[in-house]
Amino acid sequence: MIINYFIIISFLFCSSDSNRVVTKNNYFNNLDLKLNLNPRDILPKYAADKYAGVSNAISDNLIDTIKVNAKEYTPSVVSSDDIIVMETSKGVIKLKYFPDIAPKHCYNFKKLANSGFYDETLFHRVIKNFMIQGGDILSRDKDRKNDGQGNPGWSINQEFNNLKHKKGILSMARGPSENSAGSQFFICHKDAPWLDGKYTVFGEVVENIHVIDYIAASPTDYTVIKSSCYNQIPEGEDENYWVQVQDPKTREELFAKVPVGSKKDNFRQKIINDLRSDNPAIPVIIKKIRVISKEEEK
Repeated sequence: MIINYFIIISFLFCSSDSNRVVTKNNYFNNLDLKLNLNPRDILPKYAADKYAGVSNAISDNLIDTIKVNAKEYTPSVVSSDDIIVMETSKGVIKLKYFPDIAPKHCYNFKKLANSGFYDETLFHRVIKNFMIQGGDILSRDKDRKNDGQGNPGWSINQEFNNLKHKKGILSMARGPSENSAGSQFFICHKDAPWLDGKYTVFGEVVENIHVIDYIAASPTDYTVIKSSCYNQIPEGEDENYWVQVQDPKTREELFAKVPVGSKKDNFRQKIINDLRSDNPAIPVIIKKIRVISKEEEK
């Protein structure tokens, strides 16, 4: 979805070394993004691996049932007084709607949220200083590789508007077609003016925006694996026990040592896959989202 079309736009953590790759602040030059990675944010890979194949993963049949229930669910009429309450594993976020500007998107989001479609899904793509993305029902299955490829079974037409993609803005993800938005959404962590007029803004954070910062700071497959790579094979090492790959974001060459017992080709592919993934190394869970009235909030 969104980042796949922008250009559109996980191994133990070792101590620092002169040959270790330094993550660059400008590795998202083409999108004017920044990472600003802090070493203390890096997780040992073995810790992240404990969470692979999340224990609460559900079956394809149950996913289909959730999609059917969402399709058949009819929410109450959307109101400008509606409040979006998003409960995550990092805290609760509250947002407001823009129903006069994007009525179809507001209704669709309320339909999905209040039917329980979003419950226990994940923020499957996180890019610090850009955005956090969630809403994919496939983030609940056992396959992390398909995160970002799911939909509710329908799409809605675009409602592009003049609202700017600034920090805290809630907007809808989509595919190449302007009218392909379904269930995936994103919340801006920083201003993203290149998205203006190309994605439908339909809400904004009004409370606990710091939770967005917490989520955006989550170590991802990309940041974790890159911390284990070097920009050259250390002196005295046998190059036959190392693999060379290219960082897909910076285009720089990286080197990683093949673990004992691992096959070189398999290890290389794992490195490549992780470098392509902005999925949090430890899942950030959307416990549930509900759209309620101000009266219900009291």
